[in-house]
Amino acid sequence: MAVRDARRSMGNYAVAAHAEGVRAGDARMERYHAIVGRRRTDRRVWPGAAFIVEALLLLVFLAGSLAVLMDLSADADAAGAQSTDLMGALVLASNVAEEFAADPVALQEAYAADPAADRWFSCPLDTVESGSGILRAECAFAAEPTEGGLLHRLTLTVWKERVLTDREQAADEGYIINDPEGAVFERWEEEPVYTVETARYVASAGTRPALPSADGAGAAPTEGEVSHG
Repeated sequence: MAVRDARRSMGNYAVAAHAEGVRAGDARMERYHAIVGRRRTDRRVWPGAAFIVEALLLLVFLAGSLAVLMDLSADADAAGAQSTDLMGALVLASNVAEEFAADPVALQEAYAADPAADRWFSCPLDTVESGSGILRAECAFAAEPTEGGLLHRLTLTVWKERVLTDREQAADEGYIINDPEGAVFERWEEEPVYTVETARYVASAGTRPALPSADGAGAAPTEGEVSHG
């Protein structure tokens, strides 16, 4: 009986030890699978995160490039507008200067009579949309008496101005237009687009030009002689 009980106890111990080993092995396998599964999950997540980061970096680069291109486009548009204004100012100043060279007195009288006439603008006022820009010539006249006549001087300044011809729009901005064909002008810039000075000598009636000396000194300018400054 004692031997049989001893054998049975040893068998139970062996079975219990085997069961414990099996449980320990199962626990190790579970820990292994948990670690391996977590690593596989990390490997699946990190490539996706890297793609998102790369996409964000690319988006930032594209946004910066677009901002640079927009700045360059704006600068090009501004340069083109300045070039267009300068060409228009040259044409307007040239036309006024030619009229001054032909008859400075008549031009001065016409400017004094109506400084808002179409001849002083780059285009007729009735063709300009209210609120848009237009080039306007401003004239400053001076006369210098000389021995044989008058030396007429003209300082011609071309400005870029904003014109308001619509009464309601002008009223909204605090201006009043009483004349049905009137307009309000505002200068857009503090500096003129173009400035030129010219002169025209007009001899007095019956005046003969003085004869020059041998070295050319003492000669009076003849009628029509123009100097540009």
